[in-house]
Amino acid sequence: MMRTNKLKGAIVAIITLGLINVSDTTMAQVSPPVQQTPQQPAKTNFTDAEINQFVDANVRLMTIQQDGEKTVISILEEEKISIEKFNEMAIAHQQQKLMEVGATAAEMAAFNKAAERIVVLQPEMQKKAETAILKDGMKIELYEQILLAYQQDLKLQEKVNKLIAARKQ
Repeated sequence: MMRTNKLKGAIVAIITLGLINVSDTTMAQVSPPVQQTPQQPAKTNFTDAEINQFVDANVRLMTIQQDGEKTVISILEEEKISIEKFNEMAIAHQQQKLMEVGATAAEMAAFNKAAERIVVLQPEMQKKAETAILKDGMKIELYEQILLAYQQDLKLQEKVNKLIAARKQ
């Protein structure tokens, strides 16, 4: 149970630093920017082959995310800062209110060292994510289109989630 809570906490740390976005508990994707604007309706008429490529990419991305979480947890443990304190400080940093957190000098130093080490992971994780998406011939742009449609279309969400669940078995 404690390990599960640590992993959930690590997700917050990773998200806060912009390394990984979690769209749904069953879906993870490393954050390439979606090019469409909210005013543009998402394309929804994807072929079964495209949806299967998307699902396969997401299964690979989940493994990358899990590996990233383990690495972040290791970094936080090495720098002797709790996940909860790191998350609190990372959120405050993002809101430009880090000095208001009331962290000790040791916590501030540990946060800075951990954050530096975690940020260094971003290019490597981005490269792994792109490789995972491109592996079966899928293009990043198509992945982003399907992701956008997934976020907006309940039927597509249901279909994708069923396919992911089937692959996990």
